Amino acid sequence: MFGKKRFLDPEVEEWHIECWAWMMRHLGGVEALGETPLVLPTAEFFPRPDGEGHAVAEAIFYRVRDLMGLSAWPCTLVERDQTNAEVGEFMRLQPQGKPVAGTFESDGREVVVTYAPDLLRRPTNLIATFAHELAHYVLHTIPTPPPGAEVEPIIEELATELAVAYFGFAVIAANGAFEFEQFQDFGRSGWQGGAWGYFSEDGWCFALAVFLALSGRDEADARRHLKPHLAKRLSQAQARLSQAPHLIEGLRQVSPNRD
Repeated sequence: MFGKKRFLDPEVEEWHIECWAWMMRHLGGVEALGETPLVLPTAEFFPRPDGEGHAVAEAIFYRVRDLMGLSAWPCTLVERDQTNAEVGEFMRLQPQGKPVAGTFESDGREVVVTYAPDLLRRPTNLIATFAHELAHYVLHTIPTPPPGAEVEPIIEELATELAVAYFGFAVIAANGAFEFEQFQDFGRSGWQGGAWGYFSEDGWCFALAVFLALSGRDEADARRHLKPHLAKRLSQAQARLSQAPHLIEGLRQVSPNRD
């Protein structure tokens, strides 16, 4: 007899849970998550900024930084050159098949986050990009690598995406994980789609389900602001957690480091 199909592949689900435990040990346990807001794409969380261009990007960036509890963390925001040139040995958030959206750069003295200016036309992706790059900033303070990173370097980026969920931004990130948009160039026009970042939509929905279970935030709020098909996938992710209660119970028992 075959067992019930899981929401995520077993090895992916196992990594998600292990990485949640790793973050909770180093960034605070279930008590810290209980104080973390579920960040939603509303005027309450993101008041309309004044100005235009880089001034708007800065206002949104500082709002994301505040919501992540990083107000005192020094960091400079820089608009990227549209040429998408290489910038060195730094982390990047890159939509698949598209130019680099943002980078996190640190030389040990100064921290700089960059962003592609065309993201101003995609507020959801702009917010998710800023949350991702700031999550890099946080994870760089943890002395041990995330589970699996010593074997597979891309794990660092996946762990950073999970940290975006840890800081309450999974609804926004899930909504921006796949774009379907109209295009027109050089006499051609039509529709194109593409994945954004490193998580699939199912990966974000599972991460959101774990966050809701651990933080106690209102799932109705999350469902209300998700794309309809993602709200359904969230229900399926939550059903998986209900079928395997030991996953969440094990995370509730994780003791945070106090050093």
